[in-house]
Amino acid sequence: MRKIILAILILVSVKAFSFEISGKVLDERYFPVPNISVTVTGGMLTKTNKDGTFSLSTDNNNYDLLMFDLSVSTGVLYKDLSTSTPELIFFGLAASKNINSEFVKIEFPALSNGRSAIIKFLGEDVFSCEDVIASAGERNKVLNINFPSYLSRLNGRIVFLEKTSNSFEKYYEYPITIIKEGYPQTVIFDSMSLGRKPGTSIVTIYPPAFAYDSKGFSVYGDFLSQHRNAELSFNVTEGDIVSSKIIVPQTLPYGYRLKVEGRGALKNNGSFVNYTYSYPGATLNIPTETAPKLDSPQDKYWGVSNNTIFSWDWGSGTGIYVAHFHSFAPVGDFYVITRDRNLKNPKSMAGGIIDGNEYSWQVSKYLTYTSVDDYVKPRIFANDLGYKATLTSELRTYRVNPF
Repeated sequence: MRKIILAILILVSVKAFSFEISGKVLDERYFPVPNISVTVTGGMLTKTNKDGTFSLSTDNNNYDLLMFDLSVSTGVLYKDLSTSTPELIFFGLAASKNINSEFVKIEFPALSNGRSAIIKFLGEDVFSCEDVIASAGERNKVLNINFPSYLSRLNGRIVFLEKTSNSFEKYYEYPITIIKEGYPQTVIFDSMSLGRKPGTSIVTIYPPAFAYDSKGFSVYGDFLSQHRNAELSFNVTEGDIVSSKIIVPQTLPYGYRLKVEGRGALKNNGSFVNYTYSYPGATLNIPTETAPKLDSPQDKYWGVSNNTIFSWDWGSGTGIYVAHFHSFAPVGDFYVITRDRNLKNPKSMAGGIIDGNEYSWQVSKYLTYTSVDDYVKPRIFANDLGYKATLTSELRTYRVNPF
């Protein structure tokens, strides 16, 4: 009897100290990533489901989490997590092999001289679709719409925004359901289509005053009630200008707001991209950011050992760091997400993802996050709110052995 009670107490004790994690893995386009291996310190190994979700447990509520895909030789390590519901970005996946890709033909009356149109698919569910620009004289375009392979259909709308050089003239939309491996569809906008006049407003942009080697900005229409990939490109400006007035629609549906992307770069000394949200009629100053600078080892350092410390300075703002290590032969990529400013022996942490003799490394800082937990917190809104920025250091190379 005592043995039974003791066994029960041991089981209860183990369960009491078991920390359950239920997370989700997304790529950098916010698509779910299936069949990715996930493991934690003091825990077990599992794989993500078709929708990118996973569940596992560990004996510690402060843990490191490693994700890896051996088929593309890529691994991502998140340091010092304590949340039970992380939403994790799997860095380094340029294109997902687990997507549906469908095409829709758009027909419309020929645009007159001096007019163009922005055409795009928008939806609430996970998707990606590039803006397509129609010019004067054109009558049709084709949209390529991507969505996760586990979905059989995707609901949304095709939007058609017609403009001149100084005004936005017409806005149309057409509800549509995209069917996986369905017949090619055609959407027709004609003289009978019901549209609205969006009106025209101005947003005044002041780029960073600092003398970067290159700088510019882009202005997008962003939609709060739609997926994070739902945005329309209104303007792209490059060059060392003092200020610029950009025309934007006065009104659009679905929680319309403006997203202004600022950019700046110094030759071989880092760059930044930041995002400021506003509304038509506003005047915006794009903030200046300073990228983290790599401290050690020096560039082209020959003889990195297990005791070599990879370190960098703060850079501007409050955020977390993503250190990217790339091996050339064999090819591999390993990312470490951390609040620390130094790392030791990344090859060992990668568990075989990176190997060989020659490497490059670079560090990006993501603003504004107070911890790695803060960065992986599930998004409450379809689109991020507030100021965001990514600051990227210079690129350095090193060798493990001199020859």
